[in-house]
Amino acid sequence: QLIFPQLWNLAMPSLMYTSCAFALLCAAADSFSLAPTRKHVSNARPSSGATSIKVVTESTEFLLAAAPGISALALVAGNKPAPDTSRKSSTATPTLALARANFKRWNDALQTKDAAVVANMYDSSDLSFLPTVSPKHIKDDFSTEDYFTAFVQKNPFGTITDDSIQAYNDGTYLHSGLYTFELGEADARTPVQARFSYVWKYFGDGDWKISHHHSSVVPSSPPSATDMLATARENFKRWNDALQTKNAATVAELYISNNLSFLPTVSGDHIKSGGSGTNTEDYFTAFVQKNPFGTITDDSIQVYNEYTYLHSGMYTFQLGEADARTPVEARFSYVWEKIGNDWKIAHHHSSVRPGETPAPVPAPKASARKNKKSRK
Repeated sequence: QLIFPQLWNLAMPSLMYTSCAFALLCAAADSFSLAPTRKHVSNARPSSGATSIKVVTESTEFLLAAAPGISALALVAGNKPAPDTSRKSSTATPTLALARANFKRWNDALQTKDAAVVANMYDSSDLSFLPTVSPKHIKDDFSTEDYFTAFVQKNPFGTITDDSIQAYNDGTYLHSGLYTFELGEADARTPVQARFSYVWKYFGDGDWKISHHHSSVVPSSPPSATDMLATARENFKRWNDALQTKNAATVAELYISNNLSFLPTVSGDHIKSGGSGTNTEDYFTAFVQKNPFGTITDDSIQVYNEYTYLHSGMYTFQLGEADARTPVEARFSYVWEKIGNDWKIAHHHSSVRPGETPAPVPAPKASARKNKKSRK
């Protein structure tokens, strides 16, 4: 013990356990021995004053003699420090709360507008990053930082709208779902609905990093026929309201500038260009002077995709001065296309109902008064 104190300290617990086991074996052998054992009778007086008699065998005495050592061993074993499981318990079962907290860290990093800070949250040693607005499959920290250099300038702020978690092991989980990003300047924010998948890995000391990130814009589903019919009727109202302005250029701007197909009610031309300064404007220059007002009497819709639909049916136009309106029953076909944020007419075919004879439209009163003055 004096020569090798460290070796003694290491070996001492094993020697104590071995001695205890040996004592127990000896006691067991003595208990089951065929030789008679001597019994000792002892009188003991408890503190209460009552007398009790204890019968003790030699083997029992041995066990009792060894009891202090066994108790000491138990005390030594019990005083050993318990292993620290706090770190393990924090990572053994990743929770949705943890996943959302890590997302908040990532979102807060975006607010710094420092691409390096954001890129540092990704595992550069084993990365798979499929960004929302990039065609690249990013696998390194340099490309990650390069992507976020442009992205943080859009002032992005993400809000999770739906999410779930799958825990794979003590330090790996998948967090996926839907989020909405607000982009742009404070006075002109634009929301973008997107989907996300993150795989987070634990690297110790509270450090979680992203090893996989896939983000994509939510695919837009075609609107229902009911919804699109409401849109079609609203677009017809816009067109009819434009007629009321009596500004031919305003009406013509509702038609696409290129690849137009316009077959008007009272013209034999096939007009192929829309917008101001075109044949479409020329046609409406004369038509709006008839004070037209259209009312749909029957209609239906065919939806081709979320950006294109056909609206067709019957409408009645009232033409002429307020005190001498003439109704004209006609048929219509409009193909509307969404270009950017605006709906425009790509095709318009209007015709008088067969069997109907268009009533003559009285000349505007202003013109009549002018003619009377000229005759005088």
